[in-house]
Amino acid sequence: MKLFITGTTGFLGRSLKEHFESRHEIVEYPRGANLTYILNINQPDVIIHCAGEIYNADRMFNTNIGMVEEILEWVKRNKSTRMIQIGSSSEYGPVDYPSSELDMINPQNVYEATKGAATLLCQGYARQFGLQTLVARIYSGYGAYERPHRLFPQLYRSFLHNEPMELYDGVHDFIYIEDFVNGIEMMLNKTWPAGEIVNFGSGAQYTNLQVFEAWKRVTGRSAAVTYHDRFYRAHDTKFWCCDTHYAETEYGFRTRYSLEQGIEDMIRKLT
Repeated sequence: MKLFITGTTGFLGRSLKEHFESRHEIVEYPRGANLTYILNINQPDVIIHCAGEIYNADRMFNTNIGMVEEILEWVKRNKSTRMIQIGSSSEYGPVDYPSSELDMINPQNVYEATKGAATLLCQGYARQFGLQTLVARIYSGYGAYERPHRLFPQLYRSFLHNEPMELYDGVHDFIYIEDFVNGIEMMLNKTWPAGEIVNFGSGAQYTNLQVFEAWKRVTGRSAAVTYHDRFYRAHDTKFWCCDTHYAETEYGFRTRYSLEQGIEDMIRKLT
């Protein structure tokens, strides 16, 4: 199977590329290249669209929506190709219960809005033109290739290299990257209903302080961490959890890694 993956310089794209490159033909999208031209040249079986803009609001529309529209237009002309759009649990916005695929989106900022709009485009194109599209909404993924400023890389440096760090309040449903890529591999072998959305999370939420305690248990060490009992970002919440029922019952997806097992494997890969 030929897989066309965008965003392979980022955390999710790189992880997916390395997972699949031993069993499938991988084509990477070079950032800034003519997307339609590269697709025409390669004619992939599946497009996995990981590229996205998280931080720069001025680039979010073109990257998070424009690229999705261009891919969908290409798939509309090449209907044997399927598309997996990597969505985000943040599309749901703040809720006080485990979010499910049936929940309406409720974006609170431009990033969440553009990711939600991309999901709606995928659903609309799939249903109007008979395309095979899947929106895979990942919750809080963690692993070896995360950006340095993220929580788990900071904890790794603090526990393993004695770097001081600031830890703030917050809660997330953390899913280890190996579980997510295994879920995407599972979906490659399935047929999806038109406009399908599947949540990928662990079904459990942890506070940042609980994650810190898990690192202590795994490493058997202490770390120079200063804890602040307040949110770091305005859109952080005290509830963030995935309703895993649909992924489990419809596709048989279940996470294999506990929080501690994910931390152990991440440390093994980084040392």
